[in-house]
Amino acid sequence: MKVALVSKTNGSFGGASFFAENLGKWLGEAGHEVSQFCVEPRRELRPYQKPLRASGLAARFVRHANWRARQLGMVEPFPWEYWFGLRKTMTKFDLVHFHDLYMAISPRTLQSIARHKPVVLTLHDTSAFTGGCINPQGCRQFELQCGNCPQKFALGKFDFTRSNLRQVRRLAHSSNVNFVSPSRWIRTEAGRSLRWKGRAEHIPNGFDQRAYRFQSRAKARELLGLPAGKRIVAIASAALENKLKGIRFALDAIVANRDLDPLTILIGQSSPAVESILKGTAFQTTGFVEDRYELGLHFAAADVLLYPSLGDNLPVTIQEAMAAGTPVLAFSVGGVPELVRPGETGWLVPAGDQAALNRQLREILQAENIGVLGEQARNVIAEEFSVNRCVERHVRLYREILRPAEA
Repeated sequence: MKVALVSKTNGSFGGASFFAENLGKWLGEAGHEVSQFCVEPRRELRPYQKPLRASGLAARFVRHANWRARQLGMVEPFPWEYWFGLRKTMTKFDLVHFHDLYMAISPRTLQSIARHKPVVLTLHDTSAFTGGCINPQGCRQFELQCGNCPQKFALGKFDFTRSNLRQVRRLAHSSNVNFVSPSRWIRTEAGRSLRWKGRAEHIPNGFDQRAYRFQSRAKARELLGLPAGKRIVAIASAALENKLKGIRFALDAIVANRDLDPLTILIGQSSPAVESILKGTAFQTTGFVEDRYELGLHFAAADVLLYPSLGDNLPVTIQEAMAAGTPVLAFSVGGVPELVRPGETGWLVPAGDQAALNRQLREILQAENIGVLGEQARNVIAEEFSVNRCVERHVRLYREILRPAEA
């Protein structure tokens, strides 16, 4: 098959683009012809990746118009990616698979391509079935119609959420637009907003361990110069001030258990405000870590990943920790329970319950042996989220989509 993948960027700058890059690599290894088009490449392109830039005065003008529209609160109304890029190349491919819409790609680009080619959209966040937000934060208006949005000031100057929702819903009206949901949770949520005519499949994101070259906990600590006999808690987010990742809950849980003297590793872009909260406790910062091997060492060195996100789909951060043999303590939100299974791969507490998070972390820090959960977590990733399984399910979906056109 000849498959075009479209994402906002490349590398590890965003979970959707990171998965798109990996899927392109895996499909290529399986013998398929793949090109990944990146709207905003942020590192050197791989052989199968191509930039999808706004070249030429007209293209730059239209893209700027989209940027201005986004400031006002509208999702990208002008499909410049189609007019000035994909329209010329899509005839080379059997189908086009999109991996990001939010602040990157116009829904009208998908509609335009779907008139000629099958389209697949992976729901990495909720923006494809809401009025524009990537996390409704408890709001259920998207089930009927958005408007009077509680997040309107974060989305733009004016409240266009009702018209935004109508625009993304038009995608589901086409039988040539198909949806992939990495978690069962996001498939259920999307089904409450969309009435899709195409296929809607649940395919968990696969996890490729090769670049991480995971080490044992003892070896990882030796390589990083970390104490062998100390309890270590990892807290990870690309930006540690991201409120949606619940980092403040994690930091307060560490402070509440400072008498147990754990060592905290802050993985991601930190700030003086974040570090001031941990004053008086033992902690280290790594900054943003793109290198997979280095990242794997930090996850493997920890006894537990503390991940109290307030809303998530199928977080790659949790997959990374589990693959390293590190169990996870998290809030029970979104698709997180599909990875973090109490008594098997980690612990869950009710979302936003600081006292419960503090208590559970204390139990973990005092537990004799939590390594069993770490091993079980590693096995779950290897067995249920393998690359082969992920590729097979995508290829099967592609073939089922293309079969009517071939008949």
